[in-house]
Amino acid sequence: MPQPDDSEDKPVRARTMAEIAALAGVAESTVSRALAGSERVSEETRERIRKLVQESGYRINSRARSLRTRRSRTIEVVIGISETNRQHFSDPFFSQIVAAIADALAENDYDLLLSRARPWDDVEGADAIASNRADGVIIIGQGREPEKLAEYAASRRNVVVWGADIPDRSYPVVGSDNLLGGRLVARRLLAQGRRRLVFLGDIRHVEIGLRHRGCMEEMTSAGAAPDQTLTLSMPFDSESAYGATRELFRGGIWHDAVFAASDVLAVAAMQALSDLGVRVPEDVSVIGYDDIALAAYVSPALTTIRQDTVAGGRALVENLLTLLDGGEARDAILPTELIVRRSCGGS
Repeated sequence: MPQPDDSEDKPVRARTMAEIAALAGVAESTVSRALAGSERVSEETRERIRKLVQESGYRINSRARSLRTRRSRTIEVVIGISETNRQHFSDPFFSQIVAAIADALAENDYDLLLSRARPWDDVEGADAIASNRADGVIIIGQGREPEKLAEYAASRRNVVVWGADIPDRSYPVVGSDNLLGGRLVARRLLAQGRRRLVFLGDIRHVEIGLRHRGCMEEMTSAGAAPDQTLTLSMPFDSESAYGATRELFRGGIWHDAVFAASDVLAVAAMQALSDLGVRVPEDVSVIGYDDIALAAYVSPALTTIRQDTVAGGRALVENLLTLLDGGEARDAILPTELIVRRSCGGS
């Protein structure tokens, strides 16, 4: 007796991502992003693909996919750590922007490889692209040697940098408007009648130099005399900022404002002033940079320049994935915002 044909009721079995893509009528890369929950794929398409995957019993074979596509589906994030700058992975700003990058990569089914060695350093395996450990590189900061970064990026397509829009660069950049950030600081201080400024930070770093320049240009245009401002060059660690601030103010109060290149330096400077009995903001106003989470909870709460690390991290990932797909990246210089708190006269 012939059996009834119930083939129409049986789900189609898909063994590869390409077959899922064919069933859904989309590109294979769209399937990959949909399965990772990427917002670059519409909710309707994500739901259709998830349903097809569920019905077909398809399972992702990551190793086979990497061999087939010749991609590791790993992105390296480089934070150049050295004895000179004394920054660490634990720096709150780094934590914030790396978290944003990691979230954006996960949404697109990519892993993150964190490295302290710059790709051009004379260290075995430093270039993750050349050693096939990563498909692309996101570099945080242009540092004190932007020419070496430009030389490296000129020979590598899949490189995106968090930094500033500077001349002669050979790579797409995402960053904050550091020049504007410095100007916002100066305007706030001038509005309070503060003109005898101390700047804390190493202005040989590209981004720090722009923060310093913006502030000093604004102060000068308002009539502040050059001899009223002082720049103390230092690495990015708390100990340096604390020591320099304590040494400067231990003989008395002449300067009436401190602008630190990072919140970490600003918090240390405020502690040094407190230990000397100098009141913030009554005697000296203090402004930092970054708006790390801690800034709102120190005493007094820290006035600072906010960098949008969430938008920045996403833009870095989007640009790099665009390059990997053969497209052209777009520079993005994000606006900075002055967050006024108690350390500079806020409530």
